[in-house]
Amino acid sequence: MPEPLPDLDPHGWATRRRQAVRRAAGARSADPAAPRIAAVLLDIGGVVIPQLAETVRSPGFPRGPLNGDERYAAVQRGELGEREYWRLVGVERGIDIAALWQERSAVREEVRAALGALASRVRLVAFTNDMLHFFGHGWEDRFPEFRLFERLLEASVLGVLKPAPEAYLLAARAIGEPPARCLFVDDLQTNIDGAASVGMATRLFDVRDPSDSWRAVLADAGVADLPPVPGPRGRVVRTARAGVHGR
Repeated sequence: MPEPLPDLDPHGWATRRRQAVRRAAGARSADPAAPRIAAVLLDIGGVVIPQLAETVRSPGFPRGPLNGDERYAAVQRGELGEREYWRLVGVERGIDIAALWQERSAVREEVRAALGALASRVRLVAFTNDMLHFFGHGWEDRFPEFRLFERLLEASVLGVLKPAPEAYLLAARAIGEPPARCLFVDDLQTNIDGAASVGMATRLFDVRDPSDSWRAVLADAGVADLPPVPGPRGRVVRTARAGVHGR
């Protein structure tokens, strides 16, 4: 059983320590060799919690990004919305997709240590399109790990969904950071392209290899000196690592 997460008292010692570390990191930003990332914006479905394609093993259930599903490839390219993709799956399979998401969703095993590491060095922000759509109001209370996040941004509440460039500008404005000091992490290429278009650094998260993907996120944020993220149980499928893109 994993160790319990700490309570995040906004005035407590641990929180003040994280804030001090982040301020020190900001002071070092004049050093060209120092990491320039001030905030890490994480997509949730696919990055923090697994995709349904990873957790549902029933015969005939779509494998999404795991086996070259052509319709899901259209989602990756931005030709089909992710919400619409899952609506079609629900209609074809005769299932309640929102209920399935709620039943099968838990924070990735690899994520717990990574979130704590990130929160100690940078501003940790969730930036999602559809958690409210699938989970309803108060969705964050289902996942105690979200106590480690400084902000939870819902694009539908901001008024513009990813991958529209304005969505990322609104997110950066909401946390008071210029886009160039933000690292955005998502498992959809179309969302990565939207973030890159406004000058954010990006990391394409490969759900086929979440362990290596999380190690790469830590390195991007300048926390590679911390203990490595534990890998998943069983075999890990190794794939080419996506690079960081920014300007």
